[in-house]
Amino acid sequence: QILKDVIHFTFSASGTGKKHERYWTAKEFARLDGATEGDRVVFPFLLDDDAKKRTEGRFLMDAIAGTEFKGVGDKAALQAVVEEKAKQLKKKVPEKQMEIFVVHQNIIRYMFMRLMQFDTTAWLNFGGGNCTMTQLRIKRTGDVSCDFFGDHGSMMPVSHYTFNKSPDV
Repeated sequence: QILKDVIHFTFSASGTGKKHERYWTAKEFARLDGATEGDRVVFPFLLDDDAKKRTEGRFLMDAIAGTEFKGVGDKAALQAVVEEKAKQLKKKVPEKQMEIFVVHQNIIRYMFMRLMQFDTTAWLNFGGGNCTMTQLRIKRTGDVSCDFFGDHGSMMPVSHYTFNKSPDV
């Protein structure tokens, strides 16, 4: 998951053994009611990934963030582990992420306008030809920077472009 405070949880349905994976924050996990049965914690319901709708049943805790917790029979102990994982996630510096879109220039112009928070009705006023590159950076603060727009990135003289048939170049 991309979100900074989301933890991966794995449960199994009692009886069927069917796996249920959820991605919640520590606060969302705290909303579950867990009861100790033997050496396991049993949950009478799970929330969906949005932590809104309940799925009734008997669910056993299997893992938190990839670490097995089949022998922990106390909800408070599980909650402490979840809180510790949440603290670790907050300290973790996110890695650089890059996405490359190969789309029509109209889409690039529109995305540029939206990300830069300009009036999107003016997207046709921007140039940018086919086969050009636009680089937008979204910073951790949410600010957006445009490094270049409609750049062809080529050092060839204009006369070498295959589409240029003009004799005066």
